[in-house]
Amino acid sequence: MPSRTKTQGMQRLLAPLLALVLTGCAGQARTAASDGGTHDDRVADAKICESIRSRLLARDPGSLSVLSVLCNNQLVVIAGALPPDYKLAVEAVHVATKTQGVRRVETFFVPKAAQDTGDSAIAARIKAALAGDTGASTEGTDLTVVAGTAVLVGMVDEQAKADRIIANAGSVAGVKSVKSFIQLKP
Repeated sequence: MPSRTKTQGMQRLLAPLLALVLTGCAGQARTAASDGGTHDDRVADAKICESIRSRLLARDPGSLSVLSVLCNNQLVVIAGALPPDYKLAVEAVHVATKTQGVRRVETFFVPKAAQDTGDSAIAARIKAALAGDTGASTEGTDLTVVAGTAVLVGMVDEQAKADRIIANAGSVAGVKSVKSFIQLKP
């Protein structure tokens, strides 16, 4: 096998694993049963997320450095700070809508110039703040920060919990706004 073919084959084999490692999709399957979904639902969401991320990595190895893909209860949220001509964002939405098991796709994009280099630090502070609030369970809630905006995805059993999660995220230093895709359990 020529060297180029070996490299391409290796990339196809490693892309799904790399997607899991780089973006934390494996953590989705560890969500506690209190998130409103069954174990099978969480596994299905993790597979949806893994599939979308793997397909995006196969198209553009740098895609997940500018796009975040969050999955919960068959809802996929794609967020990121993008350069003006970043066509992969449109493709990412197309990939997500064509992925088996996806019920709905939402997006949150800002221009790349607006991206804040402190977004990952803000995300870590939000996670710490949410973990420290014993009154509102955040199991099953995932987040990313894009240009200072906290993007929340998850499922809770009552509106008061969603409101508390949103308020806690919004109170963290550096958060400019909160975009919530938190859903209520049926």
